[in-house]
Amino acid sequence: MPMWLFWFLLGVVLLASEAVVAFTLYAGAVALGAFPAALVAVLGGSVELQVAVFAVGAGFSLVVLRPVARRQLDTAPATRTGVDTRIGAHATVVEPVDDDGGVIKVRGGDTWSARSLDPERRFEVGDEVVVRRIQGVSLLVEPVEPVEPGDIG
Repeated sequence: MPMWLFWFLLGVVLLASEAVVAFTLYAGAVALGAFPAALVAVLGGSVELQVAVFAVGAGFSLVVLRPVARRQLDTAPATRTGVDTRIGAHATVVEPVDDDGGVIKVRGGDTWSARSLDPERRFEVGDEVVVRRIQGVSLLVEPVEPVEPGDIG
């Protein structure tokens, strides 16, 4: 088998295993060293030169290109959008809220139907609550924990 074909097939197998097995970018980075080695073989370079090009290419890919690719693939934490932005929001009770329902006004937002997260808890008009979950079209709320002066810092 010609050496260029060996290097080419090695690169293809490494890329395929990267795509199928783990996608950790290790095999793919090493594969990037195999293709230049195949080019050196086509141009008539010695086996020693091919191995050296492979080693340098794979090392460069592992040390320089892989970290850059990983940063690009690592996604930022999910950005909350839509109704999920209400989780953690503070609100004021507009109509009494208990396990059966009620109405709150989210600060800087709209009026929502709400239910108490604790089935035994009831909130009266004017009470401050915090949204903890969303269930259907209702926001589930609990009381805002008051901050004691010694709790700051």
